[in-house]
Amino acid sequence: MYRIDTMYEAMTDALMQGVSAGRVERWMASAAFWLGRQQVYASGDYWLALAAKITSLLPVEEREAIVAQLSKQEDQLVDTAGDWPEVPSQVAALLASWSPTPIPVDLAGYTAAKRYTIEVGGIVVDGVWILTDRASQAMIAGAYVYVQHNPTETISFKSGDGFVTLTAANVVTMANAVGAHVQACFAAEAAVLAAIAAQTITDTAGIDAYPWPSNGAPA
Repeated sequence: MYRIDTMYEAMTDALMQGVSAGRVERWMASAAFWLGRQQVYASGDYWLALAAKITSLLPVEEREAIVAQLSKQEDQLVDTAGDWPEVPSQVAALLASWSPTPIPVDLAGYTAAKRYTIEVGGIVVDGVWILTDRASQAMIAGAYVYVQHNPTETISFKSGDGFVTLTAANVVTMANAVGAHVQACFAAEAAVLAAIAAQTITDTAGIDAYPWPSNGAPA
């Protein structure tokens, strides 16, 4: 990476990022003229040609403000600006050396986060929106245990859509569905991790494309 205590390196980096992004802004023209006048990286002609090109594309008021500060020779460069100048090899080499190595993605961590998001995202059971966050999973497990000892009881249960009345059979169905959903999520995570280890999944797109369980959230 460039040295932060060297002004023209940071200036060059910002300027060239702006050019690569297709931006044309007044500060870019000013920076390029400065770099050209200082003959930075022995590429004065390039910077001046770049500055002239950028200036020629600015709105009239901004262009005139820049031109008012130019020498006659620099003014002529603006008037005759043609195509974008080619980046000198020495500048291109410096820019390449400043590009940091991308931080590798933690695919296992991404997979775990994906599983957790789906696990706690809720499911629909018999038309009822059931929350499946960890607290809700514990409440559902408690309701299941309760109806095992009180099979004739009905319970009031707070679903994602509000309170519903459930029989013991309803609670068993709900608990089994939630349990199956959670287990399917972990099974999917295990399968994805195995695929990562086998290098058949190598990026986050592959993880997202895996057939994860559905939340079935209502619209």
